[in-house]
Amino acid sequence: MTEHHKHDYSKTGGAKSLPVNEQNKAFIDRFVSENYERLNRQFANQREVINSSGFGSIDKLNQTILALYTDPELHFTSWEQADKYLSSKFTDAEIRLPMKKPTKETEENELNND
Repeated sequence: MTEHHKHDYSKTGGAKSLPVNEQNKAFIDRFVSENYERLNRQFANQREVINSSGFGSIDKLNQTILALYTDPELHFTSWEQADKYLSSKFTDAEIRLPMKKPTKETEENELNND
């Protein structure tokens, strides 16, 4: 019989709650509602792969989505920009095109260069 161990979260401080970046919430909500089932199937193909932190592929998918919701520096100004950036986050690294993270600072720099 396999012995199961319960993780003691008191040593790690437990999960910390981060506020949602309201600037991007509607964009991320739309992306997730339009793409979650496809992404879930994509990540499910790697279901047996567990990383060194003990996370499976679906855990990693959900962790990435949560990180996007709570990233205080991420700043979308349009659906097209959000869709392009978010799609790139879930593209295999081997074929992913490098994309600069949209932030308030990068938006201001682009406006000043016009």
